[in-house]
Amino acid sequence: MKDLEDILRARSRAQGPLVLATVVAVSGSAYRRPGARMLMSEEGWLSGGVSGGCLEGDIIRKAFFWTASGPRVLRYDSTGEDSEDEGGLSFALGCNGVVDVLLERWEPGAMDPLAFADEARRLSRRAVVATVYSGPGPAVGARLLLREDGVEASNLSGPLRDAVRAVAGEALEVGRTWSGPCGGAQVLVEVVEPPTPVVLLGGGFDVAPVVAQAVGLGWHVTVVADKPADTLRRRFPRAHAVVACGAREVLEKVALSPRTLAVVMTHSLPQDRALLARLLPQPLRYLGVLGPRSRTDRLLSELSPAPTPAQLARLHAPVGLDLGAEGPDEVALAIVAELRAVLAEREGGKLRERQAPIHPPALPVARRLA
Repeated sequence: MKDLEDILRARSRAQGPLVLATVVAVSGSAYRRPGARMLMSEEGWLSGGVSGGCLEGDIIRKAFFWTASGPRVLRYDSTGEDSEDEGGLSFALGCNGVVDVLLERWEPGAMDPLAFADEARRLSRRAVVATVYSGPGPAVGARLLLREDGVEASNLSGPLRDAVRAVAGEALEVGRTWSGPCGGAQVLVEVVEPPTPVVLLGGGFDVAPVVAQAVGLGWHVTVVADKPADTLRRRFPRAHAVVACGAREVLEKVALSPRTLAVVMTHSLPQDRALLARLLPQPLRYLGVLGPRSRTDRLLSELSPAPTPAQLARLHAPVGLDLGAEGPDEVALAIVAELRAVLAEREGGKLRERQAPIHPPALPVARRLA
């Protein structure tokens, strides 16, 4: 759902019929994962993407013809030589991957998956969009939509609906997207998370490139600083929110949760000390501190009570990955890269040194819960 906002904006400007392409399954290596989407009009590409650029042209040329009689799944196989048959296409790209793409005419309505996902994100609710892409006749393209507050819609019926409802509920709890067999069909079960909350504590000019990069990734960014709100809004126009307050008020004025990624970067020892005293006890997903290790060690030694081992385990200081960064833009890149690695539960090392697949196959929810 990372392309969600761009696709919805494109749809609002488009006229005439539209085709939505969705990656529903991947085997082997592929540039995009299940859930990647692209929107097309009869004039051509509008927004999004389903590959690194090697599949889009073929899909755009034929999308409306292929969907004339209803949704259709196309298989793109890059493991062999170029060929084409009724079941799909093969490209000699050397990627060694197989990608299944669902094409469907996209119209607004109660079962619009992206409108449902957009509303869930705006309400800060986790949701699941389950889409059948292989199965009995009319079931292809049918869906079940489920939100964590109980809102639900479906155009499935019978045992297949019951099976999809069960795995959608489990996916909602576990929080993992997967694609695979369910109730005699093949189903893509997408978990839609609210935008990742990022809180940047500091009002210096080096905060601006962090804001820009984080917003570009679709995260919800709040800047907190002991400066007038008008100043913060002028300095950080891309931030979703600004909060004018000091360290003593931060817990009362800033919404924090176990999903929050927080970075302390005030360049002030007294402010950083006061912020750490309040933020370390919070169950944040991530807490980083800008500055050299010796500076943070000094701040921690001055806290009373002393931080616990569990609190220190969540602390990232110095903040960021070791990129040899110089200057605000490069430092921002190192910070945002580490935030992304934490979200993906990765160490942020070199891919050439990774022995496991870059994208491990997602097991069906029921198998992971067993």
